[in-house]
Amino acid sequence: RHHECPACDFDGESWEDLLQHCRQTSCREVCQGCDDGSGSLWGSNSDGYWEHVDDHNVCTQCERHFGTPDNLFQHELTHRAANYECFYCPQMFKTYGGMAGFPGTSIIHAERGVCSNSDRIDLYMLAAECHRWRAFIDQDYHSEMLGGWDLEYRYGKVDPFHCPECGIRLPQLSSLFQHIESNSCDQTLNDGAIGQLRNFLWNRLTQ
Repeated sequence: RHHECPACDFDGESWEDLLQHCRQTSCREVCQGCDDGSGSLWGSNSDGYWEHVDDHNVCTQCERHFGTPDNLFQHELTHRAANYECFYCPQMFKTYGGMAGFPGTSIIHAERGVCSNSDRIDLYMLAAECHRWRAFIDQDYHSEMLGGWDLEYRYGKVDPFHCPECGIRLPQLSSLFQHIESNSCDQTLNDGAIGQLRNFLWNRLTQ
């Protein structure tokens, strides 16, 4: 049986040969997760392919389908290099803010006091000192954070942070960065108040 490439004169001995040919030559996009794992071909960089990627939460590196965008995000961390260095030690991490329960996190690493020099209260005090604090901290808690109060000890469950873009309320600084890195809204790590907060923290903690 012939397995001909729709874009060139390649004729594979098997379906798997054709899929591998398309991966190597980019004659077509390959998604192994389609057709119950048998794989399918899509037009190269076509709108239909990218709609499929969005609709089925496809990892474009290993061609797997995932049930939710969050599951895809957690999986994609396995493909990332460790590019973020801890504020307090030489350890490197895959995300800036961290995904709770997922190895390779940065802010969570500092927030939980894993480093001997790190402290959640001090980290939140610094965040409150940033001149753009109103964009990501609830004003009802700002003065207490600035004064070094432990909000969890004082109030129990509390959400003192919020996303500048979509307004979702969050319990921890790591939760804020986790939300941003998950692509749940249009806010990014480098833009606006969040980008300025990152620069502020880096300048204060690495001096």
